[in-house]
Amino acid sequence: MATSAKIAPQGGYEKSDASPRVLLYFVLFIAAILVAASLSLIWLFKYFQKAENPGSFIAAPFATERPLPPPPRIQPNPGADMQNYYQSQQNLLNSYGWIDRQNGIVRLPIDRAMELLLERGLPTRPTSTPETGAPSQKRNPSTNNAKPGGSVR
Repeated sequence: MATSAKIAPQGGYEKSDASPRVLLYFVLFIAAILVAASLSLIWLFKYFQKAENPGSFIAAPFATERPLPPPPRIQPNPGADMQNYYQSQQNLLNSYGWIDRQNGIVRLPIDRAMELLLERGLPTRPTSTPETGAPSQKRNPSTNNAKPGGSVR
C-alpha cells in the first residue's frame, strides 16, 4: 500500500520567523481591549452603586434594623421560646404530679424513678411453657429427587 504523503521541496520547516511588528500590534490590541474592558466595568459598578443607594448620604435611623418576615410570624423570638420549652421539660422531669388520677398513675422525678428501678428491678413476664402439638414431619433424604450427577429442574 503506497502512501500519498508529499514531501515539501523546501525541507519541511519554515525558513522565516514570525514578524515582530505583527506580534507587537497583536499584544497592543489585546492590552487596549483589557484596559477598555476594565474601565467600562469600573464605570458600570459605580453607576449601579449610585442607582442602588440613591439616598446613601442621608443617615437612615433604621438602616441596621432587620426587617420582619411577612406574616404569619410563627416564632417572633425563637431563643426565648426554646428557653421556655427547655424549662418546662426540666420541670416535668424533676417534679411529682398526676398523669391519671383515676387509675393511680403518677409522674416521678427522673432521679427517684432510677432509684426505684434499681431497688425493685424491671418487671418480668411469667414464662410460659411451649404449646405441644403435632411433631413436625422430617423429610426422608431418600425421597429427595436430587441424585448425584442428576439434572436439576
